[in-house]
Amino acid sequence: MKILKAWYTEWLEQPKVQRFRYITIFISCVLFLGPLTILPKLAGNSDLCGRLCMRRFYLYFPGMTVEDFATHASAAMIGVIAFALILLTTLFFGRIWCGYLCPVGGFSELVSRLLNDRWKIEYRWLPQFQIRYGYLATYMIVLPAIGVSACTLCNFITVPRLVESMSGGAGGLAFIFSAVGLVNLSLLLLLGFFASKGRAYCQFMCPIGAIDGIVNSLGSRFRSTHRIRVAKERCTGCNICARNCMCGAIKMVDKIATVQQSSCMDCHECVDVCDWNAIEWTTGSRNKNPKRIKKGTEIFPEPDWQVITFKPRLEPTINHREIQWGRVINGVLVVGFTLLVTASLAIH
Repeated sequence: MKILKAWYTEWLEQPKVQRFRYITIFISCVLFLGPLTILPKLAGNSDLCGRLCMRRFYLYFPGMTVEDFATHASAAMIGVIAFALILLTTLFFGRIWCGYLCPVGGFSELVSRLLNDRWKIEYRWLPQFQIRYGYLATYMIVLPAIGVSACTLCNFITVPRLVESMSGGAGGLAFIFSAVGLVNLSLLLLLGFFASKGRAYCQFMCPIGAIDGIVNSLGSRFRSTHRIRVAKERCTGCNICARNCMCGAIKMVDKIATVQQSSCMDCHECVDVCDWNAIEWTTGSRNKNPKRIKKGTEIFPEPDWQVITFKPRLEPTINHREIQWGRVINGVLVVGFTLLVTASLAIH
């Protein structure tokens, strides 16, 4: 009862945007994940695979032709259409799917937020861009070339099966206790539940997120698109937004917050914690000149909202001296124990 009361108190303390985001993620989990899987069942599926798969049709297999690509796309037509809509939305409004709707990444985040921080591993200081797109190239080209199925390390399979197993579903239990299932469950624990903010898998291993990040970065070049933007004249370089960014997308450059758009999920958390209103999810500034509304009285221009990206000389998002290494060690011990157990179960 005390735990529920503490959760409720913490819930009330959350900013309105974050409460809205958590509600939309929860609804998405109910609609997409077992035991109900309402939307997949409407499409004739019991999960997010088959015609709903958004991850497999663009893989490159050795000797693949245009006709082969068309065949793969037609087999997963609903997933192709959904993927196109996600990218189109991202182009104009940012990564709404990843930050507000994705049931898989959202489920990991919700579970992680409920766990004590002392058990979590901090990933956000790692070089995300290199890891993310290095893995994307491996996923799209190398794994198909060596005959490894794209489904092997897919959390779009793992999370629905885990939820299904929690409700007593035989298919979910069979998958979770298989060798592939145990490996994927370990990844979910390592990069999801026990990751700080719960989004490490999304940042490093999700191909949809990686491609979505490219579109987000391209769309940020237009002033008419909504993005997380910074008003340099207001920024004090306090680093609070960077420390709270769940994606590690914000760094300080010359004491000014800069946002890596390929990592940013537009979750609004940085906006909520900025006391100076120096960062906002908005379009580029439209009015740059003061307007006289009455003799002797002027309205000054709105802040110059800019998309400020990383430059070569960077200050880290999280200073190594600020990392609570006790949390890291505890997390490694928990995940290490989990990996040992899953490996032994897989062998037997």
